[in-house]
Amino acid sequence: MRVRDLMTKNPITVDSETLVLDAQKIMAENNIRRLPVVDKGNLVGIVTMHDILMASPSPATSLSVYELNYLLAKMKVKEIMKKNPITVTPDTTFEEALRIGQEKKIGSFPVMENGKLVGITTESDLVRFVIRILGLKEEGTRITIEGLGAKLGDLKKIISIVEDHQTIILSLVTLPRPEKKDWMVVLRLKTTHPEPIVQDFKKAGFNVTHVLWYKVETGEYQKV
Repeated sequence: MRVRDLMTKNPITVDSETLVLDAQKIMAENNIRRLPVVDKGNLVGIVTMHDILMASPSPATSLSVYELNYLLAKMKVKEIMKKNPITVTPDTTFEEALRIGQEKKIGSFPVMENGKLVGITTESDLVRFVIRILGLKEEGTRITIEGLGAKLGDLKKIISIVEDHQTIILSLVTLPRPEKKDWMVVLRLKTTHPEPIVQDFKKAGFNVTHVLWYKVETGEYQKV
């Protein structure tokens, strides 16, 4: 999956001379929290609702209401925007965008192609994608197996047991545990009756530690 599959195409933009109050109004009217700043077709920055809030004078200021309103009315986006924002391309992978966001502590990326802004992707887009690939919106059972070795055969055996029960695997995540020198596997299966599968896991020597059933109606997990 690449950024082009997640991004908002042709995002709303402002230029650097836009008044901050106007940028705030645009965000509120469109239910968005950030705006790329584009001058003459070139990306020059990005402004967020957080930037606007941080630029607003503190309630403890000694300025009068008139003076506060005057300052805000004159302030322009170029005074508070983040210049030269980190960008990605439409072909940047989901994993790479997630890694960059975590390392740089940023929540959005303007998407550039051939020097032009073609989209924007945010942390909300990335979270929605994680929910999709993990099958978190589908009813099913979450099974956790701990204490696996690094052998490929363990994973093959787990999948084989699920296939024997003709059950669909919604997602399968392997997590290394360096402190214990083993692995943990978290399965999501499209079944509300996992008992026979769990029994076969245990017969095969796997350490099943958690079995939870996800109900779409309530959006909650329940112990099986």
